[in-house]
Amino acid sequence: MMLKTLIFILAFVLIFIIIIGEKNFEKIEITEKTALLPETEEQQAEPVTFSEKLAAGDQVTIVFLGDYVTSADSLPDGNPNHVALLANWFDDKYPDQVKVVNAGMNANTVSHMKDRVASDVLNQAPDLVVISAGLNDALGNWKIPVEEYKKNYQLIVDEITISGDTEVLIRTPNPTTSIKENIKMLSYMRASRELAAEKSVHFFDFYQVMSDEVHAKEFSQSSVMQNALYPNTKGQAYLFDKFKVYFTMELIDQ
Repeated sequence: MMLKTLIFILAFVLIFIIIIGEKNFEKIEITEKTALLPETEEQQAEPVTFSEKLAAGDQVTIVFLGDYVTSADSLPDGNPNHVALLANWFDDKYPDQVKVVNAGMNANTVSHMKDRVASDVLNQAPDLVVISAGLNDALGNWKIPVEEYKKNYQLIVDEITISGDTEVLIRTPNPTTSIKENIKMLSYMRASRELAAEKSVHFFDFYQVMSDEVHAKEFSQSSVMQNALYPNTKGQAYLFDKFKVYFTMELIDQ
């Protein structure tokens, strides 16, 4: 008998608590702030990639790391080379938004570039680093073996991308006017292509673009070269034009 009484009392208390709870719930004011849970609030994603930052109007920095063809003094006549022309193009297209740093240096191989990544590249806090190497490695006085070339190139890419804040674009160099020398370069071009694929970085195969157009007789290669290895003013303008197309079609979100 007492057990039944106790069960009745507990049931009554439970019903009373439920009724009181429902009345109190009705008094709760549902505001805009309390109605939205944190996970349902829409948040604007911050631009992450070079292209996204550019499209968002953020300031971006591009560093060009390379050899004589990249360096600011690559044209004896004093005309602007492809890096300077690209800087002007970016300034016209994105006024006061893009900082271009030329870290090209005459007679550099990837071994030389590797030693100055921290001082000449990372100190600029770049969003994008354009690297061009291969002419001196394959044909210069150093004659760097292709295995060493790829190893040092990989170290450069790893050092630049390790933070996750900087993208890399590998650009192959121009072909020379010598078929014999170009054959020597092919394994280095292949190594560059493989590295870009392995590291999932951007890749602009200028060597192939220029070779295809020369072979198609769209222009005479001698007309764009100051010597067997390096482009003249017309050749630098040609490199700029092809690079501009690459940036527009492949790298920049329209």
